Amino acid sequence: MTDKSLKIRDEKKNRHKAAPPPRWYYIILFLIPVLFFVIFELSLRLFDYGEKYEQFITYPDHYPDKYFLNPGLTKKYFTNLKEGPSPIPDGFDIIKRENSFRVFLLGGSSAAGWPYPPNASISRQLKRRLELLYPDNTIEVINCGISAINSYTIRDFIPDIIKQKPDLIIIYAGHNEYYGALGVASSSTLGQNRWLINTYIWLQQFRTAQLIQNIIKGIYGWFGSAMQEGEFTTNETLMARMIGESLIPYKSELFYSGLEQFEGNLHDILKMFKDADVPVIIGSVTSNLKDLKPFISLSEGEHPSAEEVFKQAQSEYELGNYSYAAELFLKAKELDALRFRAPKKVNEIIASAARKFGYMMTDIDSVFKSYSPNRIVGYNLTVDHLHPNIDGYNLIAKSFFEAMEKQNYLPAGKRNNLSLIIQDSVLNAQFPFTGIDSVIAHIKLITLIGAYPFAPRGSPNHLLNNFRPEDVIDSSAMKVIRKEMLWEEGHYEVAKRYYYSGDYDNFLREMNAVIEERPFNDVTCETTINLLIDAQQTDRALPYLHRLHKLKPSYFTNKWIGQIYLVNNNYTDALLYLGEASKLPEADFQLWYNLAGAYYYNNKIELALSAVKNSLALNPNYHLAKNFYEQLKTLSME
Repeated sequence: MTDKSLKIRDEKKNRHKAAPPPRWYYIILFLIPVLFFVIFELSLRLFDYGEKYEQFITYPDHYPDKYFLNPGLTKKYFTNLKEGPSPIPDGFDIIKRENSFRVFLLGGSSAAGWPYPPNASISRQLKRRLELLYPDNTIEVINCGISAINSYTIRDFIPDIIKQKPDLIIIYAGHNEYYGALGVASSSTLGQNRWLINTYIWLQQFRTAQLIQNIIKGIYGWFGSAMQEGEFTTNETLMARMIGESLIPYKSELFYSGLEQFEGNLHDILKMFKDADVPVIIGSVTSNLKDLKPFISLSEGEHPSAEEVFKQAQSEYELGNYSYAAELFLKAKELDALRFRAPKKVNEIIASAARKFGYMMTDIDSVFKSYSPNRIVGYNLTVDHLHPNIDGYNLIAKSFFEAMEKQNYLPAGKRNNLSLIIQDSVLNAQFPFTGIDSVIAHIKLITLIGAYPFAPRGSPNHLLNNFRPEDVIDSSAMKVIRKEMLWEEGHYEVAKRYYYSGDYDNFLREMNAVIEERPFNDVTCETTINLLIDAQQTDRALPYLHRLHKLKPSYFTNKWIGQIYLVNNNYTDALLYLGEASKLPEADFQLWYNLAGAYYYNNKIELALSAVKNSLALNPNYHLAKNFYEQLKTLSME
């Protein structure tokens, strides 16, 4: 074949060869699936499929100006539970006030104050101390502590918390890294890849991801998955349900995976706060070493049995060798293969991370030791394996406050000059915690420690079964635990018993607990006021009227504050409040009559005469106003 014929053949081949597609072709090829998922996502949102997972929500019908942590948010993390644990309903202003001092507390069940109501929690105790010292400031301490969460959930919280312009972050966390939601040994785990799990959490904001997850769950459920909630026995606690891989030997691969998970997430958390220039105080975690034997002991391998070491620690303690006993108690906890108590390495990670990012660590564990007999923490400051008792929570709150003072992380307002001893005395006297709270906490505690892992799995809870209510407080507490009534209704039931027996001091203690727990709920405050007024306890009603007036000023508050001041001969303040009440459409003949009296005692006779005329115009037969009118006419003519 000649060169000419070869050339002709090549030219024919090139003519039949397709030209390469233009760049826009590949762009469209990429955009088609992207556009499909965008349209699909928007369609799911349009039909309101799935969860919004907003971190902070409003209740427009009741508190339109407040944000609350979304109670449905926990569904995002507890993949194996139909309903996750609920957060504390701490509200704060959507628009931050100029005099506001805003603190967020992050952590698990200890941060939330379990087993007590929120009034006993670290956040509430800190809030009351700050309010005592800085009465002119708006103090907001928002508790984001939730049972059974760990650093994955906390990490996910941070971006939205930063948007709320916090003045300080307090962190008390570290115990839940193994069995907490999405932890490496949790029943809700997705593995040990931290990037994968954090990506999964991020994807939960998309309804498409939620749909895919629900489809997989449905298919998984058809095959009787052990991850379905129906498998759990009804008497198992949240603590028991969160146990996935229960055995985590000391220094095993899973042991180190939990530590790596915590360290990586904690670094992310602190870096986000550092980048946003938000102050942080982080505490070391503490637990019961002396009075709780290890949950599970392993005899295999190079390490001794945790139970044997614990018994040796007890023997050394009885002999008075307290330092050596402390070492052994700690070693027994480290060897415990059921890791609900954080290894000591967790506190080392906390200290190291705090140094790296220039934040303060307050050593809560050392503080607890210093307040414990022979420097070994037991039931003196805890109620179970790690949750503090009332004294313990108070100690943590005070420790964080002292750290705030050292770092000058305090409100900018004028401070009351009160010593720490006086602060403690006032706060203890006003502690909003009553007998029913104590019984509720006790029932919660025996529900926990009477079940697995404190007792054999599947065995009856003898502690709970043997509880017998002895009085109205016990029976009301049981109704609350059984969800036959709300917590506040339990307090109302007990309060009314005191009220109708004339015991107004104990009546007010019960109502104060509810008012402090629900600070934005005006109904409880107004109910308290009305009952006190009905009982002719107007002086006792006055502080509640002022509180309600600050929360929700109204004709009711102005009228009654003014009227009580008038009876108590405080004519200047009486005129102020009664005058405000008279500007409102609800002003009645009784209000105008009282206002006339306030004018009279402030030597404003003509205004008094005008006010009493308004009273008579509304009720011409009101004989007290008639008599006063005649008296004022005489004075006016002089």
